[in-house]
Amino acid sequence: MRVVLHAHSTWSYDGSWTLDQIARFYGRFGVRAVMMTEHDTGFDPATFGAYRAACGAASTPACKIIPGIEYSSPDNDIHMLTWGLDHFLAEHRPVLETLEKVQAAGGVAIFAHPIRRAAWAQFDPAWVPFLSGIELWNRKSDGISIGREALKLISDTGLPATVGQDFHILRHAYPLTMKFDIASAEESLLVDAIRGNAMRPQAFRRDLLGSDGAPRVAVHDQLESLRRAVRDLRNRLRSRS
Repeated sequence: MRVVLHAHSTWSYDGSWTLDQIARFYGRFGVRAVMMTEHDTGFDPATFGAYRAACGAASTPACKIIPGIEYSSPDNDIHMLTWGLDHFLAEHRPVLETLEKVQAAGGVAIFAHPIRRAAWAQFDPAWVPFLSGIELWNRKSDGISIGREALKLISDTGLPATVGQDFHILRHAYPLTMKFDIASAEESLLVDAIRGNAMRPQAFRRDLLGSDGAPRVAVHDQLESLRRAVRDLRNRLRSRS
């Protein structure tokens, strides 16, 4: 089944879509589950309980909404995507402390968008035993091709590669999904699959990695170069007006 990782709703301070809208939208495209990652900012234990209930209520027969939190470091430079917890930890805590607590509580964590604020340069090898993946391609931060810094981190650590839309607004929706080798979109099965790497990243419903583990991104790189050229041209024209 195809699953979207890394999405934000109006439960995040910068989200624009409700959980119901997200479930209906992705369900139309055959996505069986969206694994949400609301920002930790503004959450507390009571809010988290209400949020988990809201995810269940928003789920449809076509698309399950899975609750998750994107925990941030004290300086907001490092973000970790987490799922599988039945309680809220705390806002803006040291990364290793958060990772240890996630693992102890039976959850999983993925290192998010290494390119954002050059987070890749702050990566601590001590985090590796507590991680189940690194975001190779984040639509919001990387654009429409993979992150080269993320690729090197994945090579250096041996951690699995994941892809995430980092959905906040419609522009972030993109055919980046994880293909999970499980029978149903239950939260516990999805979390176990992430922990056991029973999944693989896809773009446009095709495997992103070859049999040798190398990304197939020639076309994506060309499209990203074109996108950036158009963006730069638009910015120049705006500055002249």
